[in-house]
Amino acid sequence: MSALTVEAWWPLMLLPGVALILWLARRQRTSLSAGRITLAAALRCAVLVAIVLALMRPSWQRSEQQVAVVYAVDVSHSVSSAYLRAALQAIQRVDADGSPGFRRYLVFGDRVQMVARAQDIANVAVRAEDGTGPAQAIDQGVSDIEGALAAAVFAFPPGMERHLVLITDGRQTRGDLWRLLPRLRAERVRVFTLPAQVAGGTDAWVSDLGAPELLRENEPFMLRARVQARSAAPASVELRQGGRVLDTQQVRLVAGENEVLFETRVASAGAQALTVQVKMAGDEVASNDALTQTFWLQPALRVLHAGTPDAPLAQALRAQGLRVTSVEPAALASMGLESFDTVVLDDVAAAAVGGATGGKLEAYVRDLGGGLVFVAGENAYGKSGHAGSALERLLPVKFEGKRKRKDLDLVLLIDRSYSMRGRKLEIAKTAALSTLDLLEPQHRLAVVAFDARPHDVVPLAEVGGKRRAEDLISSMTAGGQTNVYNALYYAHRLLEKSSTRTRHIILLSDGITAMPPGAGGERGTTSEEQMELVKRSRKDFFDRWRREHPGQPLPGIDDLPPDPPAGTFEELASGLLRDKITLSTVALGEKPNLELLANLANWTEGKAYVAASDNEIPGLFIAEAQRLLGESLVEEPFRPLVKVNGAALTGLDFDAAPMLKGFVVSKPKRFADVLLEGTRKLPLLVETRYGLGKTVAFLSDARNRWAADWLAWPGYAKLWSQVVRDVARRDGGQTLQWAVSREADAALVTLSAMRPDGSARDGLAPAVRLRQSGEVVPLRQTAPGRYTERVFLAGPRARAHDLELVATGGLSAADVAQAGTRTLLHDAGEEYRVMSADQAALRRLSEATGGVFAPGLPDIRRAYGDGGTRVITLWWALALAALILYLVELFVRRSPWAVRWRP
Repeated sequence: MSALTVEAWWPLMLLPGVALILWLARRQRTSLSAGRITLAAALRCAVLVAIVLALMRPSWQRSEQQVAVVYAVDVSHSVSSAYLRAALQAIQRVDADGSPGFRRYLVFGDRVQMVARAQDIANVAVRAEDGTGPAQAIDQGVSDIEGALAAAVFAFPPGMERHLVLITDGRQTRGDLWRLLPRLRAERVRVFTLPAQVAGGTDAWVSDLGAPELLRENEPFMLRARVQARSAAPASVELRQGGRVLDTQQVRLVAGENEVLFETRVASAGAQALTVQVKMAGDEVASNDALTQTFWLQPALRVLHAGTPDAPLAQALRAQGLRVTSVEPAALASMGLESFDTVVLDDVAAAAVGGATGGKLEAYVRDLGGGLVFVAGENAYGKSGHAGSALERLLPVKFEGKRKRKDLDLVLLIDRSYSMRGRKLEIAKTAALSTLDLLEPQHRLAVVAFDARPHDVVPLAEVGGKRRAEDLISSMTAGGQTNVYNALYYAHRLLEKSSTRTRHIILLSDGITAMPPGAGGERGTTSEEQMELVKRSRKDFFDRWRREHPGQPLPGIDDLPPDPPAGTFEELASGLLRDKITLSTVALGEKPNLELLANLANWTEGKAYVAASDNEIPGLFIAEAQRLLGESLVEEPFRPLVKVNGAALTGLDFDAAPMLKGFVVSKPKRFADVLLEGTRKLPLLVETRYGLGKTVAFLSDARNRWAADWLAWPGYAKLWSQVVRDVARRDGGQTLQWAVSREADAALVTLSAMRPDGSARDGLAPAVRLRQSGEVVPLRQTAPGRYTERVFLAGPRARAHDLELVATGGLSAADVAQAGTRTLLHDAGEEYRVMSADQAALRRLSEATGGVFAPGLPDIRRAYGDGGTRVITLWWALALAALILYLVELFVRRSPWAVRWRP
């Protein structure tokens, strides 16, 4: 389509000058002939017309059908070199016929270079993998499609139809090609996309390593490795620290993304580099098989263990790499807690954590974000333990979950033989008085002191006001020989006709006793050596008694009651069991007959206790009484049931764990989470948040009473280390937390600055330094206590960059030392982690610009009619014509050789 256009019409006003020229010519008086005058006048008119037309600036416009083609070729590592060679050969064959007439060639990776001929593409300089090479060489570790499209727009000549042939896999590692889409449309650039084949048809690579945000030395953690695979195949995935292999897993990779988990630990704090490498048979790209990432490890958790220093729990935590400081519970009152990440109360009595100590623990958890682990035991029973205490406010449970008290007939059989005289008898009295104190008025109690025969100290009757019973118990005296059989027979007679549902006997003795009538040397009796000692001791006692009490009867010998029926201990126990009377034993003394006492308890479905020291006896009596009353204690074998599988329970199989033997009854608070349940759906392991910190309560114990079978369980140490770590102070007491992540050619630095009370540190001017270059980059505050900045990473892509905070702008040297350094590996691996061509993105780009996806040769050469209009300006030709005509007119008028012409 063609058209003639003019830019101005006003010069037409000069055309009347033609008439003026003709009129003047007719009136002219000259020696020239009439013919020459007429010809000169005609030439003058032509000059005027030419000048008028030139002043109108006419132009000739026509639509152009010429096509300009620019080839943009992606030479990054992800594109198959074999495919590129084949594509370049095809371009050369197409261009051999000279069509289209305009062609340009762009080669791009991290930057763009233009070459004049297709064969020159193979000679473009590229950098080596170590970063060496000419300054203008292309880095094949980057694919900047946006930069290539921007350069191509400038490569087209004006007035021609613009066809851009983009040969790439569409996997951009820098820039965003979609930012350039509006400009491509405005410039009428049609993009014809050719999806390139990717390198490595059989390939697997590690794409990412992930770990928890807070890592500590010698602390187990889960490292997540993402492994990409082009096809399904078996592979070996290896975890290394330096040259040391930490773990190797044999896996079956599927096509696409795979996740491989490593449970590992690192023995040193600070910056530690871990490498994961995948090995697969037939892997075509070895450069992308391994990924190295540096993690910052804080020092090991600091745990304050309040309890027995050599307690199994403290030993287990030390074996798991925790820094454990064990103290007696009473020492908590004078200790500073701020230097510890977790405080563990291991069977601590309420008196040790009351008053100021309770307030100190509360401030530690609420204000400093510390962790508190409460482990129950015999000091945590019901209201005699921590119920209603300051500590209970912190814990996720209330010690008010007592069951309905049972009706009870209880007989206390207390050995009052010669071996119990003195301090032992006083402790036995204390145990009896403590038991009496727990009973309700409607309960019935009998206290029977026995030597060779039983003696009623407190006859079996309702407790009532307790005063008379207290006086009678306090009046007990020691003396005589020991006969457990007679005492048990007497207690059986007291309880056999009782209608009370719960009937129980507690026997306190060393078990060194005369043999039952009718059975000698049977199972359950004392040894001959022990009996010999008893006889010698009795003789000494009786000799002394005769000297001090002349004429008086010997206690326990001269006033023996009639013998009970003949039988054995086992037969006597069978009678108790038949009448639903249970028996528990408490062994004391230096060499107690544990076999006899344990058998008596087992035969009657009771409990057998061993007092490690005389001081433990009252506590054992109290525990047994509370168990019988069902107040706040459950003592029966059970296996914990997982209710919420939190971080503290990761990797533990409680179905395969030994049974626990008891726990304290409690109720979870409203917003607490019950992780483990005991029997009867009662809580066992409960956690909650309290202020800035976290508290956990374990309602069984962690020692050789209820958890005796757990001590040898492999999961024992793992459970407690995970509980302690999960509840620990999140920031380790640090006021600075910072992280570095990679964003293309930059490192994104994020710093969180807080005070110990949790408030934000605003108004700082922190900065980060790149150690290799010495460059210091200030951070900008983006939120309360939060500072961030992107730091450009210069230099070879395979180089590791070490970053550290600078002691300036409000940060002290101590702050910087505590925060540590971070290392970012700015590698070229991203381009090597080859995936299939992004055909969907390339198709959208072609459709959005009017091009063709995967075009053929006719598609590229075809003119789509949007090449623009070609404009031919005519004013200069008209001006030249006016000049020539003017010169001819001069020649006609002035030259003597001019032809004579007559009209």
